Amino acid sequence: MSVFLRHILLRWPLTLAPCTEDFDDPLLSWDEPQNAACAALLAPLESLFYHCGKVAHENGYDCDVYLIPVDSLCDHLERLTLPPSDVREAVRVTLQKSLRRWRQNSTEMVRLTVPHRYQTFSTEQQVWGHESEAHPPALCQRARELTAGRCDACGCVHDANALIFRDDNPENHADENLGVSCPVCHFSHRLNTLGANDGVMVYLPELAAADVSLLLRAVILARTQGNARQKEGATQILNWLTGHRKETEAFWGTSHPGEFGQALMQASLLIREDLQQRLRHMVLIVNPTLLNHPALTGPSPETWSDRLKKYHSQN
Repeated sequence: MSVFLRHILLRWPLTLAPCTEDFDDPLLSWDEPQNAACAALLAPLESLFYHCGKVAHENGYDCDVYLIPVDSLCDHLERLTLPPSDVREAVRVTLQKSLRRWRQNSTEMVRLTVPHRYQTFSTEQQVWGHESEAHPPALCQRARELTAGRCDACGCVHDANALIFRDDNPENHADENLGVSCPVCHFSHRLNTLGANDGVMVYLPELAAADVSLLLRAVILARTQGNARQKEGATQILNWLTGHRKETEAFWGTSHPGEFGQALMQASLLIREDLQQRLRHMVLIVNPTLLNHPALTGPSPETWSDRLKKYHSQN
């Protein structure tokens, strides 16, 4: 499954509109199941999308905004052959009619607005026969190949990135369900297993979860290998991050990550989607003592010195 399709929340409408100031034409808007059909039609053009960012919808959810070249979209739709009974065919016909009008008005780009599907947090689903955390090496290797070893959340590439199942079901080995996560982000995928001392949930609307993950990496590296000044600065940053637990506790009544994990586990699929939306500005700050992983602390300064000498000796 493409990244574009994976991050669409289909409970709300998908819209398309021409990027022309002086052209008064109603935008196209589709609810289920037409919005899923439209997304499937557009997905093959994902490499041509220009992501403009996110906007907040008045109904309380966030939307991704993309620009798509009109000419490329028209050519793509023209080449498609779909059966008349297919929902995508009805959407294609409607879209082509609008595109013809827009092109006559010299429209070069269309604006696609799609509700964003958040899945910042997930839980370890317990399935009978899968009590062990160990996964077949071949499955782990397949996940690394499919993702190029890139963490689903922060984009970090490392050999230590671990296998995750995007729908939390360890029995679903479909390619689109396999991902990897770095040692920092991995804890957000097992929220239900964390205790009160393992971390805190904080409210940080100013920072993306991926940025916080990278910041935590820098903090850990400074605390383990930095000089006195760097260690002091890292501690101040960590205290600033964890200090935002107050907002979480004031609104939710707790900052315990395990309690949020239990809420996600016990919720129905529909309620879980709503909860993920409400948690979109929340971040897990993991206890640094759990993050003493070689992938985070890095080689010692002595190791770097030895590697530098070896490099110079070979050249």
